[in-house]
Amino acid sequence: MKKNYKSNFLHRIFKWDTMEFLKNFFGLAVFCFGINMFVEPCHLYSGGILGLAQLLNRLINDLAHLDIYLTGILYLLINIPLLILAYSHVSKSFCARTLITIALQTILLDIIPIPAKPWVADTLTNVLIGGTLVGVGIANILSATGSTGGTDIIGIILTNKHKNFSVGRFALIFNLFIFGISGVLYGVSIMIYSIMYSIVENLSIDRLHDQNVSSSATIFSKTKPKELLEFIKKDLDRGATTWEATGEYDKSKTYVTYVALSRYELHKLEKYIKVTEQNVFVVKNDFVGVDGEFDKRLSK
Repeated sequence: MKKNYKSNFLHRIFKWDTMEFLKNFFGLAVFCFGINMFVEPCHLYSGGILGLAQLLNRLINDLAHLDIYLTGILYLLINIPLLILAYSHVSKSFCARTLITIALQTILLDIIPIPAKPWVADTLTNVLIGGTLVGVGIANILSATGSTGGTDIIGIILTNKHKNFSVGRFALIFNLFIFGISGVLYGVSIMIYSIMYSIVENLSIDRLHDQNVSSSATIFSKTKPKELLEFIKKDLDRGATTWEATGEYDKSKTYVTYVALSRYELHKLEKYIKVTEQNVFVVKNDFVGVDGEFDKRLSK
């Protein structure tokens, strides 16, 4: 008897399974650790909406002669209209995942202590380590179809509409605006190191993010793959090409299905085949070159 692919509670509410939820939390923990341990002690800006919140927090403290931490609250307030945008233009489940991630992020940023001085004296080393950790964290979050909000939401909406759009490149452009202001207000050195940090971060995202990697799968089955094709169309929002062939070993009729998709979607396809006990044979290819009308976008 075939198992129900969508029986998991996390899947029904958030379109997550347990491993995706854990991957999202792991990525969030790595992200917050990189920010508090390597970015904040050097007084650098992380970019994006979090960088905007950091900048506003510092401006408020400077103008009011205060020394209070408002970054988390400001980050949450700025994200409220963006969450409404995500609810309208992406999906309800994506909005729910983002809301949970932002809440956890705010808590972790408050819990993880910020050292009084950097662990490593050299600022460039902190830039490289912090940028890599934050990039790895965000890549894991996005690969689990989560989001830290902010520019991620705008980037995902634009990626869904434009096949050649990159979340990392969009974040970099937004960050240049934040870093330009920080350079004018707090010095060119802060601006330069923050830009270098952002470049390392976004290179890590684009390199590791599963949904930026094009893949393909060729599926062989003895019967017409009606349920499989329905899953590819409805759950992955992909098209597939299928034809009849003859297996040379036993001269039996075989149905062949070919689909181009992202590496993340390939993982979902593999999981569906395993959970529903599909009697098929799959040939997979990663890092394939895909041009033309292939729709490069993030899963909702």
